[in-house]
Amino acid sequence: MNNRRRLLLSTKGVVDMKKYLFISMLMSLFILGLAFAASESFTLVTKEEGALKEAPHGLYEVGRHLNNGPDIKIVSPQLDDKNKLPVKLAILFVPVEGKEVDLAKLKVEYLKLITIDLTDRVLPYTTKEGIKIEKADLPSGKHTIRITVGDVSGGVTEQIFTMKLE
Repeated sequence: MNNRRRLLLSTKGVVDMKKYLFISMLMSLFILGLAFAASESFTLVTKEEGALKEAPHGLYEVGRHLNNGPDIKIVSPQLDDKNKLPVKLAILFVPVEGKEVDLAKLKVEYLKLITIDLTDRVLPYTTKEGIKIEKADLPSGKHTIRITVGDVSGGVTEQIFTMKLE
């Protein structure tokens, strides 16, 4: 092998190694960024929203209860206990057999004397399987949330739950 060809091969190897190292560094930074983002808490309800006046008992339970769409299962937080902040939210949407969940019908609301729509805040953490937020930040106290979700055939389910946080 002549010297010129050997130089070309070694130069190509150096270029390939630089590309490999550059791509490896980018991937490492991306993974590190994901890990950092996952470790930060997400503000679901602000202190100002949490301080709003509570709704009178039973205000949001009046009317027809919707339950012919996907089942809504609250996996976390524990609704009977006080939960530590930040709290993990894990809510499953269980579709009715043969009917796909329709996220266009999703609505998540914080129930106070006035209703605060949280849907846009939770959408980045939502799939057709449910809502998963590892570290949701809310003020200490009692918080009532209403989740409404539907399916592609027009079925809609609504569930109201209250969580206690300290």
